Amino acid sequence: MKTKMKSFGPWAVALVLISALVLSACNAPFIPTQNLDDAVQKAMQTLQAQATLEAFQTMVAHMTSTPGSLPGETPTVPASTALPPTPAPPTQVPTVAITIIPPTATWVPPTATVIPPSPTPKPCNRIEFVSDVTIPDGTKIVGGTSFVKTWRLRNAGTCAWNTEFDIVFISGDQLSAPAILDFPANVPVGGTIDISVKMTAPTGAGTYTGYWAFTGPGRQVFGIGPDGKGYFQVQIVVK
Repeated sequence: MKTKMKSFGPWAVALVLISALVLSACNAPFIPTQNLDDAVQKAMQTLQAQATLEAFQTMVAHMTSTPGSLPGETPTVPASTALPPTPAPPTQVPTVAITIIPPTATWVPPTATVIPPSPTPKPCNRIEFVSDVTIPDGTKIVGGTSFVKTWRLRNAGTCAWNTEFDIVFISGDQLSAPAILDFPANVPVGGTIDISVKMTAPTGAGTYTGYWAFTGPGRQVFGIGPDGKGYFQVQIVVK
């Protein structure tokens, strides 16, 4: 490790020399003042030349070394020319991978819409059989005997019945009854009526059946059942 020598200025060296001359003058024999002045002047000239030489050497050293530093010293970078601090590398933000999971489609089966069938509209004229008031089906009668067959019927249509309606024989065994009879009374919608027809049992043994219905205005035939196309009947058994 080198020891750095502290350099003294030329004036400090001159002061040391002058002090040495003064001390030597005190101990030496008397020297004339003029000679002393000449010696001091020569010493000053020598010192000035030495200082000039040192200044020149210092300047050369400065020109061949880093500006702002002395020979043998570590160059110091001036504050004005100091390099800017190296910026810290940017902090990397971790990338977050976002995975979008689409919702699972849930298949919903279509709901079957059950449309109930439209109800069949009621016809204007329709008969609903209520009961046999007399001579139920299968009644045994002696041949040649007269009897009155009575049916209880209801107006199940949407139109009222009146005396312009008729009772008519349709088919089967007529049993000596008229083929057409006048309607006995007016019947409102939903009302009932008893229809009676006088008949005579045949003389021959056997089962006899006759079918009957109504006619409305315009001679339109209608009877029992949902569509009004059925007939009410009489059935006897002759002995």
